[in-house]
Amino acid sequence: MTIYSANHFNSIIKNSLLDYESNHGVGVDAYFNEKQYHPMADGKYLQTLAVLKSTQLISMSHFQQRSFDACARIAKNVLKSSEGITWGLGFSWRNLSDKEPYLITSAIVSRGLLDCHYQGLASELLGNILRLAGAGLRTWVRELSIPVNDEHIALPAYSPNIREPIYNAAVYALGTLKLIDASEGVLPSSTDRLDVMEWIRLRRIAGLGWPYSPYSPLVDLLHQCYILNSLADVFGTQSVEKECAEMLGQFAGPCCFADAIRLVMNKDELSNNHNIPWLRSLGDFQLEILPKPARLWSLGELLVLLSRLGMEGVHSEAWVRQARQVAEMIISRLSAEDDVEALYPRHVMHAVHGLASYLALLRKRVRKNTIKET
Repeated sequence: MTIYSANHFNSIIKNSLLDYESNHGVGVDAYFNEKQYHPMADGKYLQTLAVLKSTQLISMSHFQQRSFDACARIAKNVLKSSEGITWGLGFSWRNLSDKEPYLITSAIVSRGLLDCHYQGLASELLGNILRLAGAGLRTWVRELSIPVNDEHIALPAYSPNIREPIYNAAVYALGTLKLIDASEGVLPSSTDRLDVMEWIRLRRIAGLGWPYSPYSPLVDLLHQCYILNSLADVFGTQSVEKECAEMLGQFAGPCCFADAIRLVMNKDELSNNHNIPWLRSLGDFQLEILPKPARLWSLGELLVLLSRLGMEGVHSEAWVRQARQVAEMIISRLSAEDDVEALYPRHVMHAVHGLASYLALLRKRVRKNTIKET
């Protein structure tokens, strides 16, 4: 594998952002082949800008102007809820309206706005959108939550017309809402949200991770990273270190990361699917390693997770080594002329957020070592 310098990482990030900005966030998608605007991509774009600003990789003036532009795009594409605003895909999916709001999209956009607020982006537009985004998430949790398994726990639904309790979307939204509450000085009125997050935390399959929902056998890499990053936000990075190590070991392969794993519930029932190249045993389960390498956005969110572990984890050196490998995989993917995912704004902005997090990790480590030497 090619060894890249920090300057090369910085160059890829810069060029990717410039391409994204020149297209005003417009592009095709894995689920929609016509060019259009994607709110989720701008949510990740804002998260990326906040990371770059946090380690002085961009100036305050550049940070402000680029963030203002994204906020203006986001504001033009809101979907109104009863007491706030939300965001959708902007295109029809599962035969639903292109105006259907989605919890994960709304949470990612809200988190991008919040991250920029934390980095000192002071504008009336940002303040208004963030306030209404928080109200939209609170309304969603209050009005669109559904009971699960008769355990007196209710999870926010994936969308108004997809009334399913999807773990990753619920945790991302609840964790983001907890951070918004803290930024607004709201006292712990969100104890019930923490209880729900703790309940989801305990739904983890030991040695692996979380299925897509209480009723699904699919375990997806992108969604593991959404969940673990959100739990780290609320409960601390070191609280998820063991879970990250176990998850990584299951998805890692000799050449790449798998994108998804399917659980076969009875360990005595080996899979008869001839398209599955790898089977692993895990307690009472057989794991089908699906024959699909990790998507670009999965690698990006994984790199965000590994980078924070490299800075805050107990075993930081091991995580830095893992992060480097994933960062180089992403560079290779973004540099390839025939990688179709490099055309998808949502995928690319996840990847660039990962690279920015990794570059921030490298800069912080240099600074930390310099302080030690002096």
